[in-house]
Amino acid sequence: MTTKIRSLSAALMVTGAALLTGCQGMQGAREGDFYHAPAAAYSIDLSLNTFRGHVALDERCDQYGGSTTMWDASGRMFRIDYLRAEGNPNLRIPRFAADQTLLNLVLNGYLRSVVADSPMVKSAEVVHREQIQDSDPRAMMSIISLDVDSSKAVDIPEVSGLYYYGFLLFKKGELIYVVQHRQPALMPETMKSVLLRLADSMEMPGKERDETELERTRRMLARLAPGGSKEPARLCAAPTVAGR
Repeated sequence: MTTKIRSLSAALMVTGAALLTGCQGMQGAREGDFYHAPAAAYSIDLSLNTFRGHVALDERCDQYGGSTTMWDASGRMFRIDYLRAEGNPNLRIPRFAADQTLLNLVLNGYLRSVVADSPMVKSAEVVHREQIQDSDPRAMMSIISLDVDSSKAVDIPEVSGLYYYGFLLFKKGELIYVVQHRQPALMPETMKSVLLRLADSMEMPGKERDETELERTRRMLARLAPGGSKEPARLCAAPTVAGR
């Protein structure tokens, strides 16, 4: 059952993460019970009682953002994405947009690309949406119902039925964060409680991860390049061949 649930999560989210490559070996990612996202985007304590038992991680990132999916020992899925709005070719956000506009555009992009482009989603409907005014920073939440049929997807274990995905979006500094969770039934207050608990547990910025010798060498070569040219700052280390 856990394999099916993880395959469902991967299939539904694969479009949204299509441009994100594997991070470099997750070196320095875990320190005791803490997980440190690339480029100090955030840190979070994996011993929170929100999680049940050991937490397995899958990490993707590029220079514009990253995504970490977390499965606890009960097979429940949680996910935290972080996105840089400025210069991000995947967001198409107008300049000088207000924070609330940014959040709405990012959420609509998730619903459009992640849901509509998944072959195993027969239908999707926004069943709950609200502004969370008493949070700091202000956040917005949405829940979508997904009618799933994996028979139309390739190499995915058989999964069918109705699932509910929750999104909590907020902006902190230069980054937009998207906290996600999946539940088997429509429980808006429970979904909001879980998402807010995760968001409240995130330390932003997080702790800087240790760099590998390869990454230090890459930065040195960039500084020594003719004309002093520098590539855009990464939110994660360059992927290894195995991570591609």
